[in-house]
Amino acid sequence: MGKFIDLRCDFGFKYCMSDPIIMKSFLNAILDGDEDKITKVRFQNVEKPATQKERRGVTFDLYCTTNKGDSILIEMQNSCQKFFKTRANFYVYKLMDSKIKRGLSWRKMKKDIPKIIGIFIMGKAMAGIDKVVTRTAECDLDTGELFGDRHRKYFINLQKFKFDEGNITLKNIWLYSFKNLGSMENIDPSVYERADKGLLRLIEKARVGALSEKDQMLYEASMKMLEDEEPTYDEGLKDGRIQIAMDMKRKGFDASLIHELTHLSLEEIEKL
Repeated sequence: MGKFIDLRCDFGFKYCMSDPIIMKSFLNAILDGDEDKITKVRFQNVEKPATQKERRGVTFDLYCTTNKGDSILIEMQNSCQKFFKTRANFYVYKLMDSKIKRGLSWRKMKKDIPKIIGIFIMGKAMAGIDKVVTRTAECDLDTGELFGDRHRKYFINLQKFKFDEGNITLKNIWLYSFKNLGSMENIDPSVYERADKGLLRLIEKARVGALSEKDQMLYEASMKMLEDEEPTYDEGLKDGRIQIAMDMKRKGFDASLIHELTHLSLEEIEKL
């Protein structure tokens, strides 16, 4: 295991990126040129339950609002998934649905809903997403001009990213960190020269040696999950989650923590 936490695993992603100063740095780097500078982020409840029976709820990885009231959901995706673009749309529209109150009269609305931005970080390439950063929005098909500005999506393909030493920006440092931090032994001095407060905080928080014994065990289990996401068959992936859940139960972890890490249901965990 390296000196620094791998941001691609579930524990590493949530442990490091749930810090508002770190998240603010990341968002400003990714959204630079598209949005005004974000001065504050506040984390929100990640669970969005179904509004009706037989409808599907959703649990985001991380969800925050900015000082302007815009909503941003951030997802880390490591396993290849069919219809991933449709799933990304579902997440964004589910969040939009939560912003519109039941019984709302459109004529009485005084202002539009806040912007909703989805950022999807992909450890593995997905079909049809070939650039390092693919930005999508609602556009006029004939003119290509922006038609609606209330939602936008960013797909970050880590496999396509290659660090350019001649173009060391905060954005490139962040992308490099997501792709490589877990395997790094030392931080290059040039990073410290260009890092903002959030990146410096990330470097300190991501030190494996500073984790508590409990967090270290969670991190090790999460890294095992990341390794087990290599199989392409869903059954093989679930078998790996079950084994990790059994190991965690033997070590005395709460069912809620096991559920959060493995995404097995509480009923499934209880039966193990």
